[in-house]
Amino acid sequence: MEKFEATLDNCHKEPIHIPGSIQPHGYLLLFDTNTLTLRYFSENFAALVGLEPSALVNTHAETIFASPFSELLASNCNSSDIHRLNPMTASIKTKDSTCVEFSVVASQNEAGLILELEQNTAHGVEINHSMQHLMKHSLSSMVDSQSLQASYEMAVEEIRELTRFDRVMLYKFDHEYNGEVVAEAKRSGLNSFLHQHFPESDIPKQARALYLRNPIRLLADVDGENSPLYPQDRAIDLSACILRSVSPIHCQYLRNMGVQATMSISIIVAGKLWGLIACHHYEKHIVPFNIREVAQYMGLMLSYLISLKTSSLEAMAEANALTLSSSVTERMAKEIFFVDGLRYESAALQEMMKATGVAWRVENDLECYGQTPAKADIESIYRWLAEHQLGDDSIFYCHNLGELNEAFKAFAKTASGVLLMPLSADANHFIMWFRKEVIQTKNWGGKPEKSIEFLDDGSHRLMPRSSFKLWVENVKCKSHPWTEAEVSCALKFRNTLVNYVLAKSERYKKLNAILEQKVTKRTEALENEITSRRTAEQLLTIALEKAHESNQELERFAFLASHDLQEPLRKIQMFGDRIQCSAEGLNDRHASYLKRMMDSAERMQKLIKGLLSFSRIDRKGESFKSFDGDNALAETLLDLELVIKESNAQVDTTGLGDVFGDRRQLQRVLLNLINNGIKFSAPERAPRVSISSERKANELIVAVKDNGIGFDPEFSEQIFNLFERLHGRSAYAGTGLGLAICKKIVERHHGRIWVETEVGQGSTFYFSLPISAQAI
Repeated sequence: MEKFEATLDNCHKEPIHIPGSIQPHGYLLLFDTNTLTLRYFSENFAALVGLEPSALVNTHAETIFASPFSELLASNCNSSDIHRLNPMTASIKTKDSTCVEFSVVASQNEAGLILELEQNTAHGVEINHSMQHLMKHSLSSMVDSQSLQASYEMAVEEIRELTRFDRVMLYKFDHEYNGEVVAEAKRSGLNSFLHQHFPESDIPKQARALYLRNPIRLLADVDGENSPLYPQDRAIDLSACILRSVSPIHCQYLRNMGVQATMSISIIVAGKLWGLIACHHYEKHIVPFNIREVAQYMGLMLSYLISLKTSSLEAMAEANALTLSSSVTERMAKEIFFVDGLRYESAALQEMMKATGVAWRVENDLECYGQTPAKADIESIYRWLAEHQLGDDSIFYCHNLGELNEAFKAFAKTASGVLLMPLSADANHFIMWFRKEVIQTKNWGGKPEKSIEFLDDGSHRLMPRSSFKLWVENVKCKSHPWTEAEVSCALKFRNTLVNYVLAKSERYKKLNAILEQKVTKRTEALENEITSRRTAEQLLTIALEKAHESNQELERFAFLASHDLQEPLRKIQMFGDRIQCSAEGLNDRHASYLKRMMDSAERMQKLIKGLLSFSRIDRKGESFKSFDGDNALAETLLDLELVIKESNAQVDTTGLGDVFGDRRQLQRVLLNLINNGIKFSAPERAPRVSISSERKANELIVAVKDNGIGFDPEFSEQIFNLFERLHGRSAYAGTGLGLAICKKIVERHHGRIWVETEVGQGSTFYFSLPISAQAI
C-alpha cells in the first residue's frame, strides 16, 4: 500500500480511513463472507495464537473459534445487519493452550466480514448490574436538568465518573466547524479549556465524516506500537472499526497537549455532527467495551435532548418569521402599488430576517430602511455580488462580506452580513438585508497553525501546533450568521409571494402608462375623454379581480405555512413514539417526561391550528344576515352540554332576540366566552354564567357574566392579545388564542369587545354588534 505523505496543503485529504493497522490492545480479523476463510488480520493475532502469519491466511473460522460462536458466525455471516448481534462473546485458544474470552464486535464492508476482538477484563453479571444502575442514575440526572447547559455539565460529569478519564469536555461546532468547549469535568490541578475555541483544522473534514459513521472512538495509548494488517496487498477500509489506528498527525497533536489516551463520543443532531464528547487521560487508559457502550448510549440521549430543544426553538423562530412574512405580504396585497406595502412593513421585513437594515430596488429607485450603507455603496455591493458570487444561484448570503472583498470592510459596521435576493434577471430588481458587525473576543486553545518540521536526514513531516496556551483574538468584520430557517423563509417569501406581486406590479405600470396618456389628451373631444374613463373603469374592474386572486393566494399560503410548521412537530412526535416504544428500562419519572414532551408537541399543534383559524376569520366568514339569536345560543349551549354537566355549572339566559351577522362566527364568540366563564371558576363555588343583551341606538350589546376568579383590571386590554395568558398552563388549559379570536370576529362585524372585572369577583365580557346592514 502506497504511503501517504501529509503536507500543509493536503492534510485535509489524509486517508485516515485506511491506516493499514490497528491499535495494540485488540485484534482484527477479516473473513470472506461466503467461505468464512480468514483473508486479513492484525499481526498481533498471529502472535496470540502462536502461528506464522502466512500459516493463518485462508484458515476457516471454525478452526479459530470454539462453539457456539463459530455456529453463530456461520448462520449470520451473510446477514447485512450482523451488527445487531454486537457485542458477542468468543473463546480463542492461545499459543500456550489456554482459552481466553473476548468481546467481539462485527461489521461488514465491501472487503468482507470484520471482527474486532478485545479481551474481557471483568465478569459479566456483576459489572452489568453496576453499569445498569449507573446508566439509570446518569440518564435521570441529564433529563432532570432544567436547561441544556445543565444537561451538558451533568453529561460530562457522569461520563468522567463512568470512564475514569482525567478530563471530559463537551465540544460544540459552529457553522464553520470551529469548536468551543461548552462544558468540562476534570481532575483537580489540571488547567481548564472551558469556553476556549479550537480551529476547524484540529478536526478536519475527513475526520468529521468518520465521527458520523463511527459514533465512539478510543485511542488507548498514543505511544502504543500499532499492529499492521497482514497481508499488505490492498487498502482495507476501517471506517467502522473502533480499533482503527490513529493519524500520526493527530497522535503528535495529542503528545503536544501531553495527552496519552483519548475517547470521543459523537453528538449527532438532525444527521449532522453537532459536537463531540472528548475524553483525555494523561496515562495509558483502556476503557472496557461495556463501559463504552453505556457512554455511547449517554451520548445518544444527550443528542436526543439537544435535538428536541433545538427543533423546538427552530420551529418557534420559523413560525415567527413566517407570521411576519405573512403580515408583509398581506399589507402588499392590500395596497394598489405593492411597494407601498413594503414601505409600511419595512420594520417587519427586517425583523423577519433578524436584520438591522434592508434595501430594495423593485422599481427605478433604490430604497433603504434601518442601518445600511450609503446607496452608492449598496449599488457597488450589488454589482460585485451579481458578477462574482451569484452565478445561477437564486440567493446569496454571508456573514463576513469584508473577507470576500477587502473594499467592503469599510461598511462592516452596517454590512458585515448580507443576504441578497434577486427578483429579476433583466431589470436589476432585488431585496438585500444587512446585519451589522458583531465584534467578538475569542479565547483560542493555542494559536491555530501547523508547521513543517525538517529532520536530520533531509526529510520532513507535518507537525500540528505545539502550543495550547490561551491565545486571544478579536474577531471583527463578522455578523451573526444566517440560519437555514432564515434562508428558507427568504426563499418562501420570494417564491410564493414576490413573483405574484411583481407580476401585478407590471400590470399596474401598464395601467399607469395608459392613464398618463389619457391625461395628456384631456384637451381632446369630450367623447374621447368619456371613452378613456370607461377604459379606466374596465381596467379597475380587472385590478379588483386580480386583488381577489391575490387574497386567495394568501389563504393558500396560510394553509401551506401551517403544514410546513407542523412537519417538525410530527418528527418530534415520531421520535417521541420511538423512544416510548423502546423505553422498557425507563422508570416512571422518565416516562412522565416523555409524556410531557409529547403533550407539549400536541399543544403546539393546537396553537398552529388556532393561528390558521385566526388568520382565516376575515376570509372564511359567511355573509352577514339576520338570524334568531336565541336559537343560535341554544345550539351553543348544546355543544357545551358535557362541559356544563362535568363542572356542575349553571347557565342563565335572558334572550338575545334577532342578531345580524355571521351566525357561525358569533356562535364561536359565545362558546369561547361561556367556556372561559366555566373554566376560570373559583374553587369554592360552582360556576355560574349568565348571558343577557341590550339594544342601544343602532347596536346590540351582549353581556356574558361569570362568578369566577376574575383578574386585575389593568390587564383588561392586554387579555385580548394573541397568546396572552394570566395563568400558567398547569393551572388552566388552553392556547391563549380564544379571546384574540373573539376580538377579531367582533371587529369583522364592525363592533367592539371589552371586559369589566375584579380579582375574586368574576368577570363580565361585553361585545357590540350592528343591528342591521344600515347600521354598519
